[in-house]
Amino acid sequence: MDTDPETVVMEKTDTPREDSMSKKSNMTDELLELLKEEEAAEEKTGKEDTSGASRGRRASRLRRLSGKKIRASSARAERREKRRRMLKIAGGLLLLLCVVLLGTLYIRYAPTKERMDAKEYFISRMSSGEERAELLEDELAVVLQDHVESGKAILKDDALYLDYGIVRSQLNSRFFWDSGERLMIYTTALETYEIPLDSSEYTIDGSTQSWSRKILLGRGSTVYVDAGFLQQYTNMEYTVSPETYHAYIQNEWGTFLEAEVKRDTQIRYVGGVKGLILTDVKRGDRLRILEQMDKWSQVITSDGFIGYVQNSKLREVKETAVTREFEEPVYSSLTQERLINLVWHNVDSQEGNAYLEADTEGMTGVNVISPTWFRIIDNSGAIESIASAEYVRKAHKMGLEVWGLVDNFTYSFSTTELLNSTQARRALVGNLIGEALKVSMDGINVDLEAITQDGGYGYVQFVRELSIACRRNGLVLSVDVPVPAEFNRYYDRKELGTVADYVIIMGYDEHYVGSDAGSVASLPFEENGIRSTLEDVPAEKIISGVPFYTRLWYTQTDDSGSSVWSEAYGMGTIAKTLETYGVETQWDAETSQKYAEWVLEDGILCQIWVEDNESLSLKAGLVKTYDLGGIAAWKLGFENDSVWETLSENIGQESAGVPAQTETETETETQKETQKETEPAEEKDAQEEAEALTEH
Repeated sequence: MDTDPETVVMEKTDTPREDSMSKKSNMTDELLELLKEEEAAEEKTGKEDTSGASRGRRASRLRRLSGKKIRASSARAERREKRRRMLKIAGGLLLLLCVVLLGTLYIRYAPTKERMDAKEYFISRMSSGEERAELLEDELAVVLQDHVESGKAILKDDALYLDYGIVRSQLNSRFFWDSGERLMIYTTALETYEIPLDSSEYTIDGSTQSWSRKILLGRGSTVYVDAGFLQQYTNMEYTVSPETYHAYIQNEWGTFLEAEVKRDTQIRYVGGVKGLILTDVKRGDRLRILEQMDKWSQVITSDGFIGYVQNSKLREVKETAVTREFEEPVYSSLTQERLINLVWHNVDSQEGNAYLEADTEGMTGVNVISPTWFRIIDNSGAIESIASAEYVRKAHKMGLEVWGLVDNFTYSFSTTELLNSTQARRALVGNLIGEALKVSMDGINVDLEAITQDGGYGYVQFVRELSIACRRNGLVLSVDVPVPAEFNRYYDRKELGTVADYVIIMGYDEHYVGSDAGSVASLPFEENGIRSTLEDVPAEKIISGVPFYTRLWYTQTDDSGSSVWSEAYGMGTIAKTLETYGVETQWDAETSQKYAEWVLEDGILCQIWVEDNESLSLKAGLVKTYDLGGIAAWKLGFENDSVWETLSENIGQESAGVPAQTETETETETQKETQKETEPAEEKDAQEEAEALTEH
């Protein structure tokens, strides 16, 4: 059957398809365009074929062409559909990726709600290195001011007991535990408390007192002190939180940086929203700020949790005064308004007391003399005394106060064992006070040297206990201490400066027997000692100690190396030595002393840093510069005749000669001459001087 091509085309185009109408229209337009092109070609050639065969061929060609176009269009449609499906898949994957990313960001940046166990928190804070702390059932961690202590507390019958180690090192060092006698000693300015272990009773100067519960508990080798009893004598506040396994103690008062909580929030173990929650704080709570950072601050809560909070949760960050009403103990002092000008008098026998006038002849300006009268002889506190009432009577007539010196280096015994024994300290105090009162001394000078760290705490306790006896009996108490250094910090100069009337800095032995060659007392050494001591002791209680001696150093060098030794000489002997060798000195700006060196015939190098009026004038001037309480010189007999005036002028004291004595007050002139012949008042020879120079 013949079919009109146009009809065929229309039938094709009108056949329903799943494709869109735009795609069908495009295909029909292409077929019509091809048909028109073929007809135009036939007209041009003039060979139009109107036969049915011609029309059939045309229709056949159109059908073939239409099939190709249909297949091509279908392929394109499939490709478009495939792309559409891929886009849908990609969109889904992108959406999934966004969800995952948002979830990751939430997990990373959203605040955690996980809480840290309170007990575990405090154990972690108490632990040191790999050693893990433990908290038994009745034990609590101790938060002190702004940190967690390694020591613990015990909660017994609702009472808090603190590890004595914390009490001694952080709260009140005046509580002294005698492990040998299992007794706690506490001293005030005038009283001594004795507190036995596991008892509610104690004594004050022998009078029995009672407390509502046991004051001290023992657990193994550790002693615990009742916090309520301790608080009576210590400026501290404490709270107990047994449900969170800790107690919080505040013992420092003043101005602190604090802030108010803006809205309810949490304190976290570390800075950051992922930090575990330690505790909650409410709007209006006050926090003390320990450290401020950009977005977080380290704080401590009112009940002792130390952690971190966001700065955005805080407001009104400001310095706040925190005080507590407490009456600090008052330690009266016999510190004098006048400048002290003291000289030590090395007396080694009862007979030596008779030479007071001869040894002080020509001395001016001095108002205190300190004879070396008392030597501790054993661990029990027994002493050897060569104190003389006649010496004191003569000294008083000369306008001199007498501060008898006690030392620990004449006899061999354990100073540490002595000082750590309450019974031995008590005996030593009693012996010294008894001798002082017997000869009417004015004061006691404590010269205990080479104190070890083990004996340092006992030494300070001895001075406390001696200060009570001196205060009661009107005796001036002075203590001799070395220039401050890391190795002798346990002397606790702050406490010594509180309980004693004077702290005398021994500003010499910068170089000593066994050390390298050098100055005995350079000016910087002396000044640094003063400045360091001023950090702990009031200026009016500090006396600057200076030497009247110098060391002559010898250095011998050979193939085996070098050996160094020295000899100590007084001022006069050194001047003669330099004259004998024809040596001229040069000023050493580093030490502020004259320096000389020479070589002996056998090749031994001699060196000396000279202590003379010029160097001593600079040291004495430090008393005026730092407004100190005075000066002290070691020792009488090593000086030259003019040094007294040098010291008096440079400390700011008017020179005053020793008052003349009447014959009824002193020995006769004949006796004096005899005394001078027996032991001249001039310097002893070099060998005697070296022997007389003790470890002082």
